[in-house]
Amino acid sequence: MANNRRGTTKKAITGPKGEPVFIVKRASRMGGLDYLHITLIALVILLVVVAFALSVFKQGVVLENCQYGIVNNTCAPSPSQNATAQANVIAAAGRVLAGYQNFSSALSILPYYSLMNKSHAYYMQANGTWLVTIPYLDPFENNTEYNISILLYKNLSLDNVFLSTAKPAMLSNYSTVSFGTVDLTNKYLCNYSTPIPVYLITDPYAPGTIAAIKRAMNTSSQYSGKINMNYYFIFSDYSINLYKQYGVAATQRLGDYLVCASHQPQFGQFIDDLSTVDTSIPQSSSVLYSVVQASGINTTSFDNCLASVSEPLDAQSQFASLYNINVLPTFIVNCKYQTLPQTLDSAINYTLSTINKTK
Repeated sequence: MANNRRGTTKKAITGPKGEPVFIVKRASRMGGLDYLHITLIALVILLVVVAFALSVFKQGVVLENCQYGIVNNTCAPSPSQNATAQANVIAAAGRVLAGYQNFSSALSILPYYSLMNKSHAYYMQANGTWLVTIPYLDPFENNTEYNISILLYKNLSLDNVFLSTAKPAMLSNYSTVSFGTVDLTNKYLCNYSTPIPVYLITDPYAPGTIAAIKRAMNTSSQYSGKINMNYYFIFSDYSINLYKQYGVAATQRLGDYLVCASHQPQFGQFIDDLSTVDTSIPQSSSVLYSVVQASGINTTSFDNCLASVSEPLDAQSQFASLYNINVLPTFIVNCKYQTLPQTLDSAINYTLSTINKTK
């Protein structure tokens, strides 16, 4: 009886020890090559093609960390190296300078003494601003050349302006220690507790003298119990320049009256009345005495003071010499710190805080 092929089962071909046997069949129409060799040959051909491609086609330029962006497939240069950008920035700085011509001060000459052809612009990537430096000539310093530094935002609007000026001939023995406060390092504090003395030192004809006296009186009231205000008057170049035309005695008369009036409770009213008189030039005794009478000052005490006014004036002059005062009006706070009328409060606060730390 014939076998039923559909009912038979296929057995795996095994070797002598029962391991599976792989049969590699010969590929037809391939010159007698089997499929394994054909695969290996194809792999070799692929590797040859890849090697050829790598040798012929170079890797493209990869742009990384271009600080100022990419232009035409290359890193863009710094804006400072761009001639157009430079011209626009310098033109904006020129408009800033032109604005100074409306100032009612010496700064109004800046537009006319600036050397725009020597200006330079620098772009600061860190904060996105432009720094423009422009040399200028100072006609008050024999046309010495200094620099103006103008800081502009990225959109060329103004941030700030800085002016360089003459360097000091030598380093000072003093030291700036706080806003508005210069430490006279070879001097010592007068008091280590309140009230502390504050000295206004000025020439009667120095610009701003009346305003400085009023500032001193207001500050004295503000720091009542913490400071004692003293008014010292000296005759510096402001007065000396008037001696030839008006004489020494007539010129110094205003100082005499200020010293004696400062010892009176009505000193504030005296200064208010005196501010209505032209104190840029010496005034007659009749004019000044009328101010004394109008202010309510005790004329007997005032006259006694005038009779010996040279003594306090000499003492005040020696005090100013001790501190080598060359800026008037000025204040000496507690014998150790120097300041200006505009920064008097800051110097007083600094001095008071220094005293508190030593307690």
